[in-house]
Amino acid sequence: MSSSLDGFRRPPNPVTQAAFRRQVRLEIYLPLGLALLAVAILVAVAVGLSYGTRSSWADVALVILAVPLALMLLLLTVALGAGVYAMVLLIREVPPVTSGLQASADRLAAAARRGSDAAVKPVMIPSGIAAALAEVGRSVRTIFRAE
Repeated sequence: MSSSLDGFRRPPNPVTQAAFRRQVRLEIYLPLGLALLAVAILVAVAVGLSYGTRSSWADVALVILAVPLALMLLLLTVALGAGVYAMVLLIREVPPVTSGLQASADRLAAAARRGSDAAVKPVMIPSGIAAALAEVGRSVRTIFRAE
């Protein structure tokens, strides 16, 4: 989908784009690359010196995998706890508000019913009287015809 503002977009400035790319390289890619290089060097030194056994490296790898998982689970538990707390607050606060709204809706419905009854009365009463008189007339005619 294209926006109606697409025609108003200016083309990107190559000078600012180059400055942005340079900044990304210096602030993101360089520290990330240096950290990976440092880890690779430490692993190479540890392997070269035969530091530890396979079992100890497996334990280290397990810890490296388990710690982030535990942190994410802790974060999820905190989020669920906050959600439960918010639900408890809402359950306490919502019923009085909704009961007030329901009472207002009931009053509005009663006022609308009274207004519609008042609007219909001038038409319905004469129609009802006319229908009753017509029925009386039919009843009287059937009485006199039967005899």
